[in-house]
Amino acid sequence: MNPSLVRISLMTVVILLLCSCDKTVIIEPRAPLPVHERTQKPRKPIETGTIRGYFGDRYMTFSEHIEKVQPVDSFSNCYFYGSCDDIDLKQINLIRCHEEFVVAIFINGVSPDSLPAGPPFEQKFGRSAEIQFYAYPNWNSTSPGHYTLNHFYGNNVVITGNTDDVLTGTFHGLLGSASGGSIWVSEGEFKIRIFRKHMPCGDGSE
Repeated sequence: MNPSLVRISLMTVVILLLCSCDKTVIIEPRAPLPVHERTQKPRKPIETGTIRGYFGDRYMTFSEHIEKVQPVDSFSNCYFYGSCDDIDLKQINLIRCHEEFVVAIFINGVSPDSLPAGPPFEQKFGRSAEIQFYAYPNWNSTSPGHYTLNHFYGNNVVITGNTDDVLTGTFHGLLGSASGGSIWVSEGEFKIRIFRKHMPCGDGSE
């Protein structure tokens, strides 16, 4: 056979083989996913007038009043009590904010005079604790960024100390929003001095 023909036949076979192969895809190394580090928890003891804890992986400290028009907040750190239509009002408000967010803890059906009280905690209607977390000043509970958890007192919120109406305690739990979002709150603690307000039937009388 003619050497030229052999050479042409071999080249044709090589071309056919190359054309019949799948395309070679070069996979470049993927960039690593961003690592979100958990914020370091401060070692110093909690100061009076403060609520703090982990909200997701971010450790946050709240120490400002939500009422900015007066030096002493009359709503954020109060115990409201009084009788109306044979119903005893007992509500403790523990609320603090900073430049971005607000955290609010509402404890119902519990008097500071009965605290602290250890487990087991009595679970009954009207004896509850609610945790709220939202962007300041977005008060709308139906907002996607408004997270809340409401349960019997003693499950997610516990007052561990009461000295001259300075309440200390802990809180935690999975908070959810109206849009289905959620955020884990952990290692929460508070130390708030409360003011007592006698409010029978909500008329504000002392």
